[in-house]
Amino acid sequence: MASPVPLLNDKHANLKLVESGDYTRYKDQHLIPIVFQDFFTLSAEFPLVFVTNKSGDFIPVALMGLREKQNLYCQTDQWKARVVPLSFGTAPFAIAPADKEGDQFAVLIDEESPQLSDSEGEALFNENGDRSEYLEQRIESIVNVAQQSTQTAAICKMLAEKNLLATQQLQLRHREDGTIYNIDGIYTVSEEALNESSDEEFLDLRAKRMLPLIYCHLASLQQLRRISEMQYEADKASGTSS
Repeated sequence: MASPVPLLNDKHANLKLVESGDYTRYKDQHLIPIVFQDFFTLSAEFPLVFVTNKSGDFIPVALMGLREKQNLYCQTDQWKARVVPLSFGTAPFAIAPADKEGDQFAVLIDEESPQLSDSEGEALFNENGDRSEYLEQRIESIVNVAQQSTQTAAICKMLAEKNLLATQQLQLRHREDGTIYNIDGIYTVSEEALNESSDEEFLDLRAKRMLPLIYCHLASLQQLRRISEMQYEADKASGTSS
């Protein structure tokens, strides 16, 4: 993917965007960063866990494959799930701070995106060079996701400060003739730590509306069976199972 550039009404006046459910751009990414607003929908399809980034901060991710650099859902242009991470809907746009305070932002666009066209799709600008209603709606959606990402970082920090995140080492194998996958470096909310929370701490989690998110996360771990079966079938099809 090319580096996004500022979206300009003169340079990109004739651009149109074709809506697409093709997410093959994520085919080599088996861990997809998500926001907490995703938990309510994605928990029915994917295991939702936590990992740490290069700065050591926790981020929630949707596990979409057990083999590194293989997203089982994005190998073809046919999305296999009924739910989609919110971040998938931002392409080919992005936003970046336009000042040091972060009060202003610039809208960026990936000029090499296959979703862009000069002849079909939704126009980004009208004849006067103003943003189209469609583009305004897309920008609003992107800004919302960016704000949710900021909120998500704060929530992860709070969970860590309350010592609710515990490291896990998972060993998954769908059948005896399948590959054994040892999954390291992931974290989940510790049910033991949650149950040992004081009344005050538990009520604080409830007041901050954290309990539904935590329960969605814990329920999503049941989807490890689904992803394990999908990985087994993919390995058998490609001849990579042990």
